[in-house]
Amino acid sequence: MSREPLRLDAASVVAPQVPVRLRQDYARRGYTTDQLVTTLVERAARLWPAKAALVDQDRQLSYQQLGDLVSRAAGWLSAAGLLPGDVVLWQTPNWWEAQVLALASWQVGAVSAPVVPFYRERELRQILEQVRPSVVIAPVTHRGFAHAEALDDLLDAAGLGAVRRIVLRGDRRGWTTADEVLSHPQSAPAAVTSPDAPCLVLFTSGTTSAPKGAVHSSRTLLAESRQLVDAWGLSYEDTAYMAAPLQHITGLLNAMTMPALVGARAVLAERWDPPQAVRDVLRHRVTYSAGATVFLHELTEAASAVGARLPLRMFACGGAPVPRSVMERSEERGIPAARVYGMTELPTVTVMNASSPFPQRAETDGALAPGVELKVVDEDGTELPPGRAGELLVRGPERMIGYLDAPSNDAALDADGWFRTGDVGVLGGQHVTITGRLKDIINRGGEKFSTREIEDLLTAHSAVRAAAVVPAQHGRLGEVPVAFVVLDGDASISIEDLQAHLLSQGLARQKTPVDYQFVEGLPMTPSGKIKKFELTRLLGEPPTSAYQQGSTA
Repeated sequence: MSREPLRLDAASVVAPQVPVRLRQDYARRGYTTDQLVTTLVERAARLWPAKAALVDQDRQLSYQQLGDLVSRAAGWLSAAGLLPGDVVLWQTPNWWEAQVLALASWQVGAVSAPVVPFYRERELRQILEQVRPSVVIAPVTHRGFAHAEALDDLLDAAGLGAVRRIVLRGDRRGWTTADEVLSHPQSAPAAVTSPDAPCLVLFTSGTTSAPKGAVHSSRTLLAESRQLVDAWGLSYEDTAYMAAPLQHITGLLNAMTMPALVGARAVLAERWDPPQAVRDVLRHRVTYSAGATVFLHELTEAASAVGARLPLRMFACGGAPVPRSVMERSEERGIPAARVYGMTELPTVTVMNASSPFPQRAETDGALAPGVELKVVDEDGTELPPGRAGELLVRGPERMIGYLDAPSNDAALDADGWFRTGDVGVLGGQHVTITGRLKDIINRGGEKFSTREIEDLLTAHSAVRAAAVVPAQHGRLGEVPVAFVVLDGDASISIEDLQAHLLSQGLARQKTPVDYQFVEGLPMTPSGKIKKFELTRLLGEPPTSAYQQGSTA
């Protein structure tokens, strides 16, 4: 049975909106404007035509060349019948053609729906059901997965067989090659849409559930982009390095919207390779980047291995706890890093830059970004005083319009514009410190404590590269902590020594793990968050002793 593709407008997202008084205040203060993503590339091509815009290995495009290719691709999309509000789904590697086509979809007023390249049939089926695209973009194969074939099967099964399909770096029957799209003889100018119309659906990486589509408009997405541009003092003299997927908020902002706003250059990496990243950063004189904790750690190690001091002015790090020791080593290699806090739904809750004192950058998760408000509440929703830990509620100019799924909006948003993050933290002055997730609380015999505290102490040990603590069921106590530990390089340590380390740091014995399991790596989401539900599945019967020796997984 055939089903019609989806067309999204502001009325399509049924969610409590940010109150009018707040929206007016955001506009008065310059946090939000009426600028459209449809005009991003046209504007940049006029301001900085000869300036390098995009680098992918040996391929470099100026803003004039980028603008021409985007306009030609937009011409093909328009000729194919794509209209404002139609959805373009793209699942690609970090290739220059993907970025051009994604920008072209904006230029015609379509809604961009990026999907991280390592999602497979299960996630793709769930996403296709939600967005019902008019156009899909994918490679024939990448890293052993037949993307185009999988999408063909899923589209047919969803009754979307007539969807237009664009294939990158290859050929497939029924698909138009990217070369043909980018050489279209007619260009298309920037479409005129509403700044409050949907322009982007980003799917949350989800540590426990199916992906949820968070919808942004030009107003919210560009408010977010300007927030970071201003905080980091970016200009046409800057260069970004992006190995995070373009389909994640980190990659999309740092490689697509932020450079186009100021005429900066974006260097794309198809995959994360730390030694290659060091060579690229030095070759292209990269000045800023962002990514998960593991990126910062491995970039520092790779720079140390060759004795290099990097030219970076800022590395924004988030998604997972960032040990102070990692940031101390990064500073020595010319990588001034800062912990930041945000999420797909409101990407920049906090922001810092290299001018912020190191203790603030290393020991807190950042200062509240301009226009962003945060409050800490208890289980009953009562606001807590500064210094008390509780769930974090946030609102600000870059908050999403809402989820595609109305019930999810009812659970996450309220009439005053607050978004329930599900994170637990403390507000001290204007600085926020994340202490865990609501689901990362262990209830041991009625005593509740955060897994984050244990993880931070474990990773402070020189032999430990990463750690995750999850609750295991216990017949008498209800829940007890179990630690999964990744050792640093060739380091070795006994369970007894880890236990002694925690106690020496003043951790209460009741909080120490009852079991340690040494693993080669931790399962991660695209944003660098640990998939704790996968670790929980590895747990067997909980031990009854204080801790077990020699456990592995």
